[in-house]
Amino acid sequence: MRSTKYLLIGGGLASSQAIKQLRVKDSSSPITLVSEEPYVPYDRPPLSKEFLRGEKTREELFFDPEEYFRDHHVDLVLGVAAQRLDLTHKTVALANGEVLGFEKAFLATGGRPIRLNLPGNDLGGVHYLRTLDDSAAIAAEAGQGRRAVIIGAGFIGLEVAASLTQKGVQVTVIEVQPHIWARFTDATLAGFFQDYCAQKGVHFYTGEVVTEIRGKDRASSVVTRSGKEFPCDFVCIGVGIVPNVELAQQAGLEVHNGIVVNEYLQSSHPDIYAGGDVANYVDPIFGKRRRVEHWGHAEYCGQLAGQNMAGAHNKYDLLTYVWSDIFDLHLEFAGDESEHDQVLLRGRFQDESFTVLYLKQHVLVAYFAINTNYKEFPTLQRLIRTKKDLTGKEAELQDPTFAIKGLL
Repeated sequence: MRSTKYLLIGGGLASSQAIKQLRVKDSSSPITLVSEEPYVPYDRPPLSKEFLRGEKTREELFFDPEEYFRDHHVDLVLGVAAQRLDLTHKTVALANGEVLGFEKAFLATGGRPIRLNLPGNDLGGVHYLRTLDDSAAIAAEAGQGRRAVIIGAGFIGLEVAASLTQKGVQVTVIEVQPHIWARFTDATLAGFFQDYCAQKGVHFYTGEVVTEIRGKDRASSVVTRSGKEFPCDFVCIGVGIVPNVELAQQAGLEVHNGIVVNEYLQSSHPDIYAGGDVANYVDPIFGKRRRVEHWGHAEYCGQLAGQNMAGAHNKYDLLTYVWSDIFDLHLEFAGDESEHDQVLLRGRFQDESFTVLYLKQHVLVAYFAINTNYKEFPTLQRLIRTKKDLTGKEAELQDPTFAIKGLL
């Protein structure tokens, strides 16, 4: 049986960052990276954007070449799933029959797409987007004049819709909710994005439940409960992800909407850490447990876990953020808008440059910025962190010419 000091399970951004921090703190102890995918860690956001559009090559996606791992004495076990974690003996059984021993482990197993249980779901031309190979398969379908139906109008759905439209594909988006992004925006803000995308050529049908994908060997149409039928050449489904907690659950770790971790990213076993999409962590800014699926969170978790596995005792202290690019709109979001009681608009929708501010009891809790000056973001983040009372400052907050630094 081979043994390693640091075992990283999951080959994404979090593990990539953990390796770098481990090597800063510990230059020689064995590190082993186990990934079900056959690739070294790569960047996922371009899969729905630049890579899908052919503007980035496959090689440009990888954070580091394979030589980096060789040079830093990281043992790669790629294309092999971890199947069973034994906490008592600190071993992991792999799908290839090998058993690895370890001293400390980092579970960065991410998530997998929610698969719709629909007639026709297994037809050719039906795609989910999570991996490099998924994106390459969708890109191969995206010829000029072809027709795509996208089921789900979340961030991924709209990013894919925009990219396919830019490649000359005729895109129809079907969303079950009354408007797009219903989980985190109101109808007015959602309407702005929907109208913007519609002007670019994307067709939307909201409040529609897909009941069937029709076709002989390949998808040829999508049918909804209301009786509408949408002819297509291929289908993309993006309705969220499920965290990959099975390995942790089987091992007896505490699991509840992800792997439960403390402020140091330790699971219910002190030598097993978890981070990224799969972690249910303590948000110190909002004083509650959360599980978020953001790039910045995964990057930070990897860094923090790597430091702490190597002997540090650093607490999670990130204000989570997310960004997206949809056609010519650049979106930046930070905070937690889930419990706001007031919404202010800084700027105007018609200028296609504005910031939506979410407040709770006169305290800023989140912002959603579109094509705005990034220099304002540190001030907004500080207002969130310090919980500054903004009573009576509504006019200043809504005036884009007012220097909000004056509110600190």
